[in-house]
Amino acid sequence: MIDDLKLEIKKPILRKLILSIGIPLLIVYLTVLVLNYIWGKNAALEQTKKYLRELTDHHAAVLDAEFSKITMAPIAVSEALENLQKPTHEQLISLVEKKMEFNPNIFGMAVAFEPYKFSSQKEFYSPYVYEENEKFMSCELSSSYNYLFKDWYLIPKLLNHSYWSEPYFDVGGGNILMNTFSTPIYSKDKFIGIVTADMSLENLKARMDSVQIMGGYTFIISQHGTYIYHPNKKDIMRETLFSKAQRVNYPPMREFGRDMLKGNKAVIPFLDPIQGSKQWLVYTPIKSTGWTLAAIIPEKQILASVHSAIIRQSSVMLIGLLIISLVIIWASIGITKPIRKLVGLAGILATGNLDVQMENIKGEDEIHELAVVFNKMVIDLKQHIKDLTTTTKAKQAVESELKIARQIQESLLPRIWPAFPDREEFDLFAKNIPAKEVAGDFYDFFFLDDNTLAIIIADVSGKGIAAGLFMAVTRTLMKTVCQKGVEPADAVEKANAILCQDNDACMFTTLFLAIYNVDSGKYSYANAGHNLPIVLTKNGDCRFLPTLNNIAMGIDDVHHYNQSDSHLEVGDCLVLYTDGVTEATDGSDNLYGEERFCEKLKINVSNPVEVILNKIEVDLDKFQGENQFDDITMLFIRRN
Repeated sequence: MIDDLKLEIKKPILRKLILSIGIPLLIVYLTVLVLNYIWGKNAALEQTKKYLRELTDHHAAVLDAEFSKITMAPIAVSEALENLQKPTHEQLISLVEKKMEFNPNIFGMAVAFEPYKFSSQKEFYSPYVYEENEKFMSCELSSSYNYLFKDWYLIPKLLNHSYWSEPYFDVGGGNILMNTFSTPIYSKDKFIGIVTADMSLENLKARMDSVQIMGGYTFIISQHGTYIYHPNKKDIMRETLFSKAQRVNYPPMREFGRDMLKGNKAVIPFLDPIQGSKQWLVYTPIKSTGWTLAAIIPEKQILASVHSAIIRQSSVMLIGLLIISLVIIWASIGITKPIRKLVGLAGILATGNLDVQMENIKGEDEIHELAVVFNKMVIDLKQHIKDLTTTTKAKQAVESELKIARQIQESLLPRIWPAFPDREEFDLFAKNIPAKEVAGDFYDFFFLDDNTLAIIIADVSGKGIAAGLFMAVTRTLMKTVCQKGVEPADAVEKANAILCQDNDACMFTTLFLAIYNVDSGKYSYANAGHNLPIVLTKNGDCRFLPTLNNIAMGIDDVHHYNQSDSHLEVGDCLVLYTDGVTEATDGSDNLYGEERFCEKLKINVSNPVEVILNKIEVDLDKFQGENQFDDITMLFIRRN
């Protein structure tokens, strides 16, 4: 090995170079140049940070004042209505128009009452006043939609305080892209309605287009991270700071977004993942709305003055460096000749010719020792390539076998959707996501007769080839023991007895088997130590099926398995999954957990089962990133 060579340098090249060139002068020049650059850069950056904070705070304060002025109008109307016993329609319109006259930033205002709170003869009442062609116009919102379930109405009602909504396109109430400030109305401490003020995002865009911060661009995000203003119109209302971070695969952007949503302010340098250049991000909260004003400035704009000064200094030093370079060239001519020869041999070596050797190198300095090391390296490289070729062939053979094993395993699982296109009694969708090339999880479903469907999900201990083989055996056994008229517990007991025979590797599998009647929605089930299935009702409630105190299959060949009966109401969904879902972890070892899983199921309950499963998969992928350590399998069936 090269480390075994003894380097006994009697005439080092370093001594020749020190005697031949003016190293001290070169060091002085470079030191002055570097220090001037560092000092100038640090001073410019500190000064710019302070300026950016002040400038951004100023623009945010101006916006905050404008938004605060908007909020004053609904609050004033709310306070006035609390003092009016039974306001008339004309009084309401007049009151709103007066407030809008003094605030041109308000596009429109509405007063929305609880059912029968304005008049006992009228259930819904919500006049909306807006300005059109320099005239105030009015319309009735309840004729366009049920405002009781709109965010701008429902959220401040539930929170008992004012609320800025996320931007939206309000059909019937202005027909523009807007966001709304809402404040509740009370009469004798009882909630009776909501007063709103709408701000047009087009007006906000016109205002923000005039804001310039050091040659960069500005944007505004909402309290949920949605772009409210951005120079790129395609991003407005269609993109969030977090979705963009996911799309460009730049995790720090998510951290910036979280800090913004906390209401913090900062000036942060970062590497733009799209342009590949260094940028500066400055942001500060707009307190009245919970939004954040931010700007991105190229660092080259900040350091332009520093670079200009360095160029001038470099010009002055150029003459001195040229003289030093001539000395270096003269001193190195006699030294670099053998090095050039060595470089030529290295080039030949790079083409794949391993028969080169460095010969006729005289002297006892570093170049002589380098030639010895080079010759030894060529010999070692030959042997290394030989060994690597053998190892690569073996590895390719293993990878090929793993690929074939995965293809075979995938062919065992149902993968054509919809699985039963002619059956309208239910919707079914499933997916298997292996942690390695070969998975230990599996699912299956098949009809025992025209109306009886067997549904299986299982999780084999361990991962990889061994788990995949045990999975294939278990699936085949379940296909065999699941017959018409055979109870789930009996089928599991038969399969368990066979799996326990000659199980020297001590493999085991958790398994859930349900025999489901597609007409009545009734099903019997046995649970061999598997995760508790979830029944997701059509109303979005989640309940776990009771545990039956059964152990996993492959452990005890005489274990008696219990079973239970249940049923699905129309619209209910049976959710089967493996522990790869609930035990998924993020980068901080936090579990995905049953609570988050159920919450995602509730949010998506109105979607088709395929959409629900895919959304869960996307959320899992976002949660755990590249930390997947276990197979993930899910099967959803909904009674129609």
